[in-house]
Amino acid sequence: MNTKDYIESGLLELYVYGVLSTKEQAEIAHDIAKDPELQAEVESIEAILLKLSKATSPGVKPSIKELVVTKLRSKSFQHRPKVKIITSNYSYFGWAAAILFLGGILWLLKLNQDLQNDIEVVNSQLETKEIQVTEVSQKVETLEELFLQMGDPSTRKLTLPGNKLNAPNSSVVAFYTDEKEELILDISRLPEASDGMVYQVWSFKFDPLTPKSIGLLAEANSSENKVFRFQNVPEPEGFGITLEPAGGSEQPNLKQLYALGTI
Repeated sequence: MNTKDYIESGLLELYVYGVLSTKEQAEIAHDIAKDPELQAEVESIEAILLKLSKATSPGVKPSIKELVVTKLRSKSFQHRPKVKIITSNYSYFGWAAAILFLGGILWLLKLNQDLQNDIEVVNSQLETKEIQVTEVSQKVETLEELFLQMGDPSTRKLTLPGNKLNAPNSSVVAFYTDEKEELILDISRLPEASDGMVYQVWSFKFDPLTPKSIGLLAEANSSENKVFRFQNVPEPEGFGITLEPAGGSEQPNLKQLYALGTI
């Protein structure tokens, strides 16, 4: 700050009045000691105050009042440093921050939606796995029941030899329980049914020959399903398996007989 700015700032008046902080008083005193013009200005201000203090009338003498007012106006008001108004970029920063904040919220919403979608996919996969586990558990339970029934002393084990014309190297193992009227067939040694055809199981009475359809082996070609259970099979004298058109037949086609056995 140069001498002119110092004088016009009003700091010297405040220094003389003693209203500045101790640090500011010391700094200004240091500057005054180095500048004769500042010293003269301080002496002028002190002279004005001295004249004011010597006034003894109830009111201030017009000459002194005019001198004080003129001096204070010239130093403290008319020559105050101009305040430069600086246009701040803070408002722009505020808008930018608001936009970034809004963008962050939108990004979080998108992230949350993606997470929800991932959770739904995982839940769907878990449900699928649970269904698969349930199906496997049911199959295991069914096999356990079959094995228990096969080992039951009241269950008769039968072998249905393959027909020499259609399946000379094949055979079917049958387990029949009279009390439950239940039949279990192991067809793992039968050849796969040709396209458009299905194996059909029959119970027979031989005098006279009376066939009765027990059911279809619709999933016989599945590598996982070679054991079948049939219920409500009363008083059979024998069992046979024929190859029939898809959907089955009312009467067996004995020319397509693949296995036959008697009890």
